Amino acid sequence: MIVASEISELKKILSTWKQNGDSIGFCPTMGTLHAGHMDLVETSKKQCSKTIVSIFINPTQFNDPKDFAAYPKNTDADLKLCEEKGVDLVFLPNVDVMYPKTSTPIQMSIPSLQSSLCGRTRPGHFEGVLQIVAKLFHLTEPNFAFFGLKDYQQFRVISAMVEELNFPIQVVGVPTKRESDGLAMSSRNLRLTPKDRETASLIPRMFQLAKKTIMGGERDLKVWKEILTDFLLTGMNVKIDYLEVVDPITLQPVTNLSGKILLATAVFVGEVRLIDNEILNCPPT
Repeated sequence: MIVASEISELKKILSTWKQNGDSIGFCPTMGTLHAGHMDLVETSKKQCSKTIVSIFINPTQFNDPKDFAAYPKNTDADLKLCEEKGVDLVFLPNVDVMYPKTSTPIQMSIPSLQSSLCGRTRPGHFEGVLQIVAKLFHLTEPNFAFFGLKDYQQFRVISAMVEELNFPIQVVGVPTKRESDGLAMSSRNLRLTPKDRETASLIPRMFQLAKKTIMGGERDLKVWKEILTDFLLTGMNVKIDYLEVVDPITLQPVTNLSGKILLATAVFVGEVRLIDNEILNCPPT
């Protein structure tokens, strides 16, 4: 496995791969890798002859400096896991490589897809995501890019950027990897205390309750959201950032429980913010 920290190293390797006709799969990450990240790698390895993983904690997508400072890091373990899983190259730049002091700040946004969910409660977040992903796409030149659907809004925003700007890349969404109790795997889970980790299991149980109540005949959107909200708030040390029901494509709020909907939530358990979502198929009203 090759580890490249400089753009010049990366480009030299890519040039050889391109000459050899290799197809390139790319899995961008912020490190502290887990089985969910490895699902991206395994999907890439099935579709592509070469797989790149980037590890970079991007400062421009954090609207809270404390959250950025607290984001977990374990680079040695990350590199070992990548090597075990057969990653061909890890791109491991530092901040000065990705954002040189001579660079001119730019801002990218897709307002229609950023007005809800995390885009509403984390101003500036997706501007930072789009900026870093666009830079990484240009640097790694992949044929395919793999993103976990736990970050569903991120997947939609990046897919739209690729389509609108004609990037020659196919964006692939990989289903959310979950713990045995259903909690979505996340690097942030490591920051949960044992008691808060137990409380966090309310999130996947809330999705089960959502399905059960819809199938039980509850069709009033307001009442349904109140039931789910009350359920989450039975946990100690819980604060709901948002609980929203939107169209899976436009990410705009829906007005009734009919057809495909995206139920998405962000919940603070203690000081740790966890996100999750699920697409539900509601019977027609």
